[in-house]
Amino acid sequence: MIGSLDGRVALVTGCTGGIGNVIAASLAEAGATVVGADVAASAPDFTGAIARSSYLQLDVTDEQAWQGAIARIDADHGRLDILVHVAGIVVVERLANTSLEQWRRQMAVNVDGPFLGTKAAADLMARTGADLPHGSAIVIISSVAGLIGSPLHTGYCASKGAVRLFAKACAMEFSALKQKIRVNTIHPSGVKTGMVDHIMQRFVEEGFFPSVEEALAGMAPAHPIGRMADPIDIAKAVRFLVSDEAGYMHGSELVVDGGYTAQ
Repeated sequence: MIGSLDGRVALVTGCTGGIGNVIAASLAEAGATVVGADVAASAPDFTGAIARSSYLQLDVTDEQAWQGAIARIDADHGRLDILVHVAGIVVVERLANTSLEQWRRQMAVNVDGPFLGTKAAADLMARTGADLPHGSAIVIISSVAGLIGSPLHTGYCASKGAVRLFAKACAMEFSALKQKIRVNTIHPSGVKTGMVDHIMQRFVEEGFFPSVEEALAGMAPAHPIGRMADPIDIAKAVRFLVSDEAGYMHGSELVVDGGYTAQ
């Protein structure tokens, strides 16, 4: 059983997306006070337990925006127990056709975002974590693309591999500084969201599949478990990692891929 998060404050970026919204809802259902953040000006239509959540407009590539967001959370709640970096983008393109602008934009969101957010939140999370049995917790949503390569994903793989080692380095540094902040990454494979639909469309355009329907149909058999992930599968993994039950997990990679990388 995954323990309660009562009394804890969580910040979830990318909360308007398919995975981020479900993660925010899952943490709220476990009792956390959730602050959802995304680049959109208005909040998503929160329902159920997450309806109690607040929303911050946040461009994760903007250092001043991050500083303002953390200051706001400190002023409103006086603590930050959980930070989940979900915001991310994918450029599906041949290496030869990938522009420097596309490369830099993908790196800005997928790598600069977790860097800036972790940097901005570290002092508050260290203060908060000092009073918790297993410290505060940061989770970065990486990808199996941070573990293995994939065609048309050179920049995406590079970015997801970068945050994998960024998390490990942060874990070692926080421990060396006696700061009780656990840092871990989650590595999903295909998740049923609009991002996967976009990827499959690009594969069709590049001639890998005759149609999006056939591309998607081929995704489930590629996973030994027999299906693609639902966002809730990733949310459950996040909820575990930020709970006290995962108190000995630090600098770790949690692969949630239905056996995809075990082949």
